This record gives sequence, structure tokens and C-alpha cells, in this order.
Amino acid sequence: MALFAMLFPGQGVQYINMLSSFLQKEKLFQNTFKEASEHIGYNLLKLIREGPLNKINNSKYTQPIILTSSIAIYKLWKKCNGKNPLFMSGHSLGEYSALVCSNALKFSDALKIVALRGQYMEKVTLNRSCLVKAIIGLNKNIVKKICRKYTSNTVSIASINSDNQIIISGDKLDVYQASLDCKKNGAQFIFDINLNIPVHSYLMKPVAKKIKHILKNIEIKKPKIPVINNVDVKCENNSENIKKALIKQVYKTVRWKEIIDFIQSKNIFTMLEIGPNNILTNLNKKNINLISLNTSNKKYFLQAFKTIN
Repeated sequence: MALFAMLFPGQGVQYINMLSSFLQKEKLFQNTFKEASEHIGYNLLKLIREGPLNKINNSKYTQPIILTSSIAIYKLWKKCNGKNPLFMSGHSLGEYSALVCSNALKFSDALKIVALRGQYMEKVTLNRSCLVKAIIGLNKNIVKKICRKYTSNTVSIASINSDNQIIISGDKLDVYQASLDCKKNGAQFIFDINLNIPVHSYLMKPVAKKIKHILKNIEIKKPKIPVINNVDVKCENNSENIKKALIKQVYKTVRWKEIIDFIQSKNIFTMLEIGPNNILTNLNKKNINLISLNTSNKKYFLQAFKTIN
């Protein structure tokens, strides 16, 4: 039996016909998606089966879809008497999945928050073009220095995913220029991220205010399994502190590399990704100390279950 941490992905893992190997046979998955669809007033199951892709990629649908996917996989894990992790953590939106699975937040409340969160994020892009880029193979301090050139905060470090991968986001032209500067300064590779919203940038501050307003009326309890948050790399037990972290998370950097380091510092070297893809698993691949497992389909779910339990 392995000591392990559960990791929950954020936006960017969605695709048409995702979770098909689960949905064909697992009634639990169909029921979880039906429950979610009733809460947000839209047929999510039909959307992931048929698309269109541009609708799946619209944040007000993407965020509930990914949340629901993670919750359904976790429910199956528990139904099979899967072992509890020592820690949970979610990348961006995935923090809501972690809070639901740790019994700190009701699934119905999380759905309400993330549907509105996605909607508000989309509105930021109505009057401005935005861009998100991954910078590969450049020191984070150099990337920070380049972002600081944009004194109006139009370029931000959205996420430090690993030693080798940093995500920047913000205004389209400025992010593009910043990425050219990164290339000049030695970045090995730069590519676009499939997001049309300036995630975790200062442009998202108005969204944070709206999230604060929504969270006022939401009950959050002490997590039954510690959840490491994105902004402070801390496990909070207090409801108000958890809410503050979720508010700041909207426009602050996701400190993912530090989260993985924190887990390893607790002598945990097995990571299990609970979601419809393997993006977080791939981020860990270069770390020779880690065993990284995912649950993106039934085959991988069963392999992970066998390894851990």
C-alpha cells in the first residue's frame, strides 16, 4: 500500500468524448453528470459526447465539466473502497474539486461557484484580446523580470508548473512580446495554451471581487483530508482562510512546483491525478523520484487502483 497525494486538474484538459470508457458502463458517472446538469441548467453529458468543441472550451461550461469529471472519478474510487490520500491539491479550478472531495465544500455549491467563475472570466475578454503562453526551459526569475517590464500589469506569471515550465498570461500583444523576450533570453521552447482567458493575471482582479461576493453565502468546512492551496502552499482549516485563498487564486500565480515539493517533503512520492486527462501526470515525468499515475480512462484507473491499494 502506497502513501500518496491526489491531484486535481484545472482548465485545458477537456476534449470531446472524454471519459467515454467510464460513461459506457458506469451508472455512477451518468448520475453524477445528470446531477451537475440539473444544478447548472445545461446538459453537460450531451455536450461532452457531441461538442461542439468551441462550446466545451467556453469557460462557463469547461469549469463545471472538469469539476464534475473529477468528482465522478473520485466517487468511483471511493465506491471501490480506494484508499484515502494523505494530501489533496488542485491546479487552479482543481482546488474546488479537492475541497469537494475532502468534504469541505458541497458539490452543488462548487458547481454554482465555478459556473459563475467561468462566466465572469469570459466577460474579461469581451473588450480585449488575451493570450496564454507556456515558456519552457527558462529560469523563473528571468521570466519575472520580463513580466515586470509591463508596468501596467498586462503580463503576469499565471503558473509555475515545474522547474522547466512557466505559464504567462494577459493582454495578447504584450504576452506575445514578452514571449519573444523570453526566447531572446534563452527559452528553449514556447507554445500557446488552449485558453482564451488571461488566467491568474492581474486582469482577473474584477473577477476576484465577484467570487468574494459569491463565497459570502457559501459554507466551507474544515477539510477531512488536508488540501494544499494554490496561493500560499498551505493547508488551511479555517473557513475564512480557505475563502480568502480561493479569492486571491483568481489573479495570483499558481505555485504548483512548490506544491509538489511540499508533498515530497512529507515523504510522499506517489501522485494520483483525478481527472479526464494526464496533464499533471506529464508535468511530473521528469522527476525521477515520483511515481505518477492518472485516472483518465478505465484502464489507467484500474492500474492506479492496483498500485495504490
